Amino acid sequence: MLDETTKNLLVVEVNKLLPENSENRLISAMRYVLLAPAKHIRSFLVIASSAIFNIKVEKAITAAAAIEFIHAYSLIHDDLPCMDNSDTRRGQPSCHKKFGEATAVLAGDALLTLAFEVLSLLNCEIIKVLSQAIGMKGMVGGQILDIGADFDKIKEIHLMKTAKLFAASCEIGAIIGGATDKEREALYNYGINLGLIFQAKDDIEDYEQDKTNNLMSVLGKNEMENYIDSLFKQASDNLNTPSGNTSDLYDLLNQVKKDG
Repeated sequence: MLDETTKNLLVVEVNKLLPENSENRLISAMRYVLLAPAKHIRSFLVIASSAIFNIKVEKAITAAAAIEFIHAYSLIHDDLPCMDNSDTRRGQPSCHKKFGEATAVLAGDALLTLAFEVLSLLNCEIIKVLSQAIGMKGMVGGQILDIGADFDKIKEIHLMKTAKLFAASCEIGAIIGGATDKEREALYNYGINLGLIFQAKDDIEDYEQDKTNNLMSVLGKNEMENYIDSLFKQASDNLNTPSGNTSDLYDLLNQVKKDG
């Protein structure tokens, strides 16, 4: 994931784009979620994908911060009583438990709009890619689908809710780096496969804890391992296309396959 230096740069960027204001309850709620301990996988994907094309972190950090805004917005809304009704997130009370439901809804809305405000200063193509990943054909559309009892339905939910934002993060890095269409497509597909592995590992953990009805319960242990191995191979093959050094993305792929 992000090393300490890059994490610090990300925090500096967040502070620049959303300065602390203890008297503003909305800003406090937004920062509460943004600055909580996290893996920062999506922002890492932006930075690592752009680095393939010799782009320095400083040039990609604003887009990476915007991706964190989007992810934080999705977590806030996912946790609401009308959605997943989760009381905790990242080891602390969820946003609506800390600040109230109304403030949490508004904090999520504000993070979403701030992300696009920030990205509008960078590249319109990035806005198009991100909109497709998180709208009705992506994250939001996946959120409304019911968990089905078959492989195809569950994979569709994984694709829409998780993998498309992973893929968009990679593609945004490729756009910043001036990648060719072929390189951009390969990194997008890598993000899809990585996101599906990430969600599959999450399903394994959930199933082991409480026998949740998910992909693990549908496929079983052996088929689940085969599914993850197939995705891993596809993701590895995707990384053969870009002309630059993809070792950071390959290391992340190995880490996600091992630990989720």
